[in-house]
Amino acid sequence: MRGMTLRMGASRIALLAAMMLWWMAGPVLATQHVTVSDDSPIPIRISSSQLTLIKLPGAVVQNGLLTVNPAFEIRANGRNVAIDPKNTMAPGDLIVMTDSQSYLFQITPAMIPAEMIVVEDIRLGSSGGKAEVDPVRRAESYQEANVELIRQARQGTLPRSCTTRDLPKESHPKWLELEVLVVREYRCAQYTVRMYELLNSKMETQSLRQTEFFTGAELSIALDRRVIANGQRAIVYMVTYSEPVKKAVQKVVSPDPEMGKGN
Repeated sequence: MRGMTLRMGASRIALLAAMMLWWMAGPVLATQHVTVSDDSPIPIRISSSQLTLIKLPGAVVQNGLLTVNPAFEIRANGRNVAIDPKNTMAPGDLIVMTDSQSYLFQITPAMIPAEMIVVEDIRLGSSGGKAEVDPVRRAESYQEANVELIRQARQGTLPRSCTTRDLPKESHPKWLELEVLVVREYRCAQYTVRMYELLNSKMETQSLRQTEFFTGAELSIALDRRVIANGQRAIVYMVTYSEPVKKAVQKVVSPDPEMGKGN
């Protein structure tokens, strides 16, 4: 789970947009129907050589895509998510956050024709409204906890038990030619979310990838933009396990054995 958006060239963006419009307007060869009843991962097979369209019960929120497979190129438009596997056979997870629920897809590319995957979520009822479940209580699995923490950190709705602090400037990491303006840490019982606000103060446009921020400790990395022009800012969210709080160690001074002795 290392990114909310995925780098795409102009030609691929146009291609994906055109394919999504074609899929929405015309017939498809085959359709998979996936029924969701809980927060369990959703295994799906997609074509390794053709675009796949996923139709969700709700609209995908802004920056609501996370994946661990750098080969996938993914774009969301309303309730539709288009996946270009770029001929890879490597499997990967895809997390999609909608305005009503979050979904974890376990994607396996295969040499099959392109299909449209329709997701039906029985938790939403016939009206398709939001499920009446506290998102904090839904965060029971590793994947769901990561998704909900990033969503809540972005929306400012983290549980009251989480503590917030701005880290000192000298602790800011250095990435490329970007200037780190703010680092805000949201520390919860099991997970910690850090928000980095970055500024491109150079004349050259900078391109970002999740791997540039990965040190091995991160459980999730989410970017709000991939390309940062001169003067633009970007937001990066990182989720790690919360480290134990270090207790202050008081130095005990032993009494001077000579103290109190007469001359």
